[in-house]
Amino acid sequence: MNNESVGQVTTERIVGVIGAGTMGAGIAHIAAQSGFVVETLDSSPDVVRKAYDGIRERVDSQVQKGRLPQHERDAIVGRLRVAEGFGCLKGAELVIEAAPEDLALKRKVLAEAEGVLDNGAVLATNTSSLSIAKLSEGLRRPERFIGIHFFNPAPVMNLTELIRGPQTSDHTLTLAVAFSNALGKTPIKVKDSPGFVVNRVARPFYLEALSLLESGFADVRTIDAAMREVGGYRMGPFELLDLIGLDVNLAVTTSVYEGFNRPARFAPSAIQKRLVEQGRLGRKTGRGFYDYSSNPPAIAFETSARSADAWTPGAAFAQFANVLGKPVDRAAYIYARIVAAVINEAARAAETIALPRDVDLGAKLGLNFPEGPMELADFAGLDVVLKLMQELHASDAAGRYEPAPLLIQRVQEGKLGEKSACGFLRHSL
Repeated sequence: MNNESVGQVTTERIVGVIGAGTMGAGIAHIAAQSGFVVETLDSSPDVVRKAYDGIRERVDSQVQKGRLPQHERDAIVGRLRVAEGFGCLKGAELVIEAAPEDLALKRKVLAEAEGVLDNGAVLATNTSSLSIAKLSEGLRRPERFIGIHFFNPAPVMNLTELIRGPQTSDHTLTLAVAFSNALGKTPIKVKDSPGFVVNRVARPFYLEALSLLESGFADVRTIDAAMREVGGYRMGPFELLDLIGLDVNLAVTTSVYEGFNRPARFAPSAIQKRLVEQGRLGRKTGRGFYDYSSNPPAIAFETSARSADAWTPGAAFAQFANVLGKPVDRAAYIYARIVAAVINEAARAAETIALPRDVDLGAKLGLNFPEGPMELADFAGLDVVLKLMQELHASDAAGRYEPAPLLIQRVQEGKLGEKSACGFLRHSL
């Protein structure tokens, strides 16, 4: 989607953004940076102007640091327009709604936007959890409607999830891919399903850590350290929960839990609910699992972990750890428990809503995981992973480790990962 020129005349490429909050402003920023003229609409023009002030501060900072030439900064700012009403969106080739996650509100906004758009324009939603099918109800041209889920901060995160509704056309999907590419994003294609890929696959990362905490197997600092030091993650699950906001994370977990008709593996944690009720939401309130009044942050959630003397490693865990070159100890077991739950959910997603490759891209680009769950499983060996799942499942009442059908099928077919040149992914020997 490059700017088209006729002689010396350049045709403006207009993108509309509805909602000037954190995500809307981020999308407007990256679209203007990519050469699109951006019309942003919110409840009042002043809200948009304030959002644009934030964009100017960010690009001015880039200029001061020598990362952005002044003329490019001026061009970006010059492409930002304040929409005074829905009529200003007429002429846009794509409009993306980034209103709060409220089904009724989004439907209202989408219907009003569709009423002014040209027949060929694409109408998109940036929802992170709402059903694309439900959002499309009542639209006159549902074939031109699609989900384009950006990740925060939009100018930095290089992933978009493209979610088709029941009537989204192939042409609309192609245009959404082209738009994502024009913004420098990597798009993955996802079927409409609760949490899509990224938010769904991320649930076990938090929920299994919370389960380990709740059972007294380990404390907050130990679990976070295990994921950083054994797994190579940038942040442990509790550090990340505090950064995201415990309330925001809980809302996503609840949405996925309800969307899948309340399976035990997605059940929200009682600990997290209690902290949210107490207003301990993480960094934004100064206190969550950690206390941010000191530097470095101190532990704010104390638990009494069980004695390490009672724990003995199982044979399947020991094999998994050995294959990965990890020590057969409690820290590696914490890592194995969490990544096994993630791999299992990723396998369920790969069987039903996305290609295994796209599941991995979602985990790496949308969650900053050090490796995709599919490639990690293939490296370890799907037979080794299946044995680990079965060992963990034997003592798990919530069904988090009941092996995904796709994992069982691959092992039965002899597709064991890198050692057989094919597993969840294909490899060269």
